[in-house]
Amino acid sequence: TIRRIYKLLCGSEDKTDNFEKTMQKSFLISADMAHGVHPNYSDKHQTNHQVEVNKGVVIKLNHNQRYASDLVSTSLLKIIAKQSKTPLQEVIVKNDSPCGSTIGPILASGTGIKSVDVGCAMLGMHSIRETCGILDGAYYNDIFK
Repeated sequence: TIRRIYKLLCGSEDKTDNFEKTMQKSFLISADMAHGVHPNYSDKHQTNHQVEVNKGVVIKLNHNQRYASDLVSTSLLKIIAKQSKTPLQEVIVKNDSPCGSTIGPILASGTGIKSVDVGCAMLGMHSIRETCGILDGAYYNDIFK
């Protein structure tokens, strides 16, 4: 699909390796939500990685590669955040807790594009009363610009 879109945007059949060069220079932000620390369940989170609502965009990290974030993509996002004056937080799921996944690792492995998984902190994910902060929506907007 990406190759077809590229061809449409180029206006002709590109016979060079420009598509591959474009993919190599691309950067994918897989944007979703993140589990914020709930005051009643703070023991479910790593002590030094308790993300909070309205405190900034969350970089999602997992040693089992459930997220696409790695050293390079995380560093790129930190540079973007600094330029846009967007606060960042990092979440690392506790080893004894299962974590969800995103489409980030699938897209990264299928395309070869450098990818990072981010989210807005929220309480009650997948519940009837999911709650997130309005500032985090503004932070999302700032970092994506």
